Amino acid sequence: MKIATFGISHETNTFSSIPATYEEFENYGIERRNGIFEKFEDSNYTIAGYIEASKDLNFDLVPLLFAQTGPIGTITSTAYKKLSNEIFSMVDKEGPWDGILISNHGAAVAEGFNDMDGEFCKSIRSIVGDIPIGITLDMHANVSQEIIDQTNICVVWKTNPHLDAKVRGYKCAELVYKTVIGEITPKQSISCPPLLVNIVKQFTGQSPMKELVDQSNNIAKENKVLDTSIAEGYPYSDVEKMGMSWITITDNDKKLADTLSKKMSLFGWSKRKDLNESVWPIEDALNHALKNYKGPKLNDDKNTIAKNGTALDDIEKSNHSKFGPIVLMDVGDNIGGGSSADSTHILDQAMKLKINNILQTLYDPESVNKCLTQNIGDSINLKVGGKSDYLHGNPIEVTAEICNITDGKYSDDGATHAGFKFFNDGTSVVLKTNDGNTILLTSNRGGNTSINQMYYNKIKPESFKIIIAKGVVSPRPAYQPIASEILLVNSPGVTTSDLNFFEYKNIRKNMYPFDINSIYT
Repeated sequence: MKIATFGISHETNTFSSIPATYEEFENYGIERRNGIFEKFEDSNYTIAGYIEASKDLNFDLVPLLFAQTGPIGTITSTAYKKLSNEIFSMVDKEGPWDGILISNHGAAVAEGFNDMDGEFCKSIRSIVGDIPIGITLDMHANVSQEIIDQTNICVVWKTNPHLDAKVRGYKCAELVYKTVIGEITPKQSISCPPLLVNIVKQFTGQSPMKELVDQSNNIAKENKVLDTSIAEGYPYSDVEKMGMSWITITDNDKKLADTLSKKMSLFGWSKRKDLNESVWPIEDALNHALKNYKGPKLNDDKNTIAKNGTALDDIEKSNHSKFGPIVLMDVGDNIGGGSSADSTHILDQAMKLKINNILQTLYDPESVNKCLTQNIGDSINLKVGGKSDYLHGNPIEVTAEICNITDGKYSDDGATHAGFKFFNDGTSVVLKTNDGNTILLTSNRGGNTSINQMYYNKIKPESFKIIIAKGVVSPRPAYQPIASEILLVNSPGVTTSDLNFFEYKNIRKNMYPFDINSIYT
């Protein structure tokens, strides 16, 4: 049995001013052939699940091409054509295939294709004909009817932070395998109410998402049901398919799949107000942190998190210890959502309030290069952050000691958002400012999804009063085990939780919460 695997994975923030060019994909990593296995086999990413299933079920998994970038703006026409045409040629020339396993994100937008993932699946279907096609998507996918129509199996990750990518990839591969051998006849259905869940309410370890995931998992155990999924959607894509969706796959019972998807979506609709609650203003969050900080975490017991989809409960239980830093999630600079990684809004306000003992990262290759002309231990005057665009604050003047310089390349064998193992922040510099704060400057945009980002740079995050983490949910596996509290902060930026900041032109007109009188039955 010969099954091909490939993908173009991109989460497109259509409000971002940074286009996803072919060069951006190259810089992040375009893997071909066995390079795909070398990069992902020992990770917890979707493709690792495909690889493990191929070994357990004894089928030949043939890697072709996998391309991804961090979340930025719309994929250029040139980039999409170049990447997709290379994949289409490989699929066409190297067939026939018994099955296909695609690893896309699910929220991709390309010039000319608002539903890039649906268009991609349609093209693959036209090449391979009537064979089983499976696709595994990120939980932030905006899943279209086209994706469901052009595949036999669509599986979505069920945890946010994304700790079950490998588990869900395995599930997709297993169902495709069973379809190929004739053990099952999958029928799938999707329900897409006019509903989004605000980014600050997407943690699946807490209400209201926890109840929705629990319902989905319970329905997945029912007779004839092969799998169920919830996609939270990606609210920073101004496209018609943007929003939440529920998917059911049954064994040869389309009517049952329709009924159960609708049932789950109606339950989600009943939670629509809870799914769109507001969070902390910047000054309130800082004042709360000042008032409630009890002191540093004094030991190195980080309550190691399991490496699978059950880890969310472990994360939640590990939070709210008496001691440890208070982590402020910089929602407006959510790098995992396509932001700039150099927002200074929270740090600027903290400095005005004369708060010290703060730790945060800033993407600032210009300042890094200036530091490289000096030596470790030298003092330097810099304007850091706030250089990508006008949305994320102004550069902040600091006088600081250069404490460390590294290549920014580190790995993490523990549980990380999306299951990635290898990280590259580019040349990185640790600054200790004269007013008592620590800033890690990076040359590449990167989120705070691995605690080893700090340890590699000889920073002990447990010792700080406040950590400003650039993200919403993705930093939780890294920081919740050491935090005394985590606050979501409604900061400005291209990923702000205040969605009225954006001018949507292409979404459905009756989308809740923009239309609070919207009806779904």
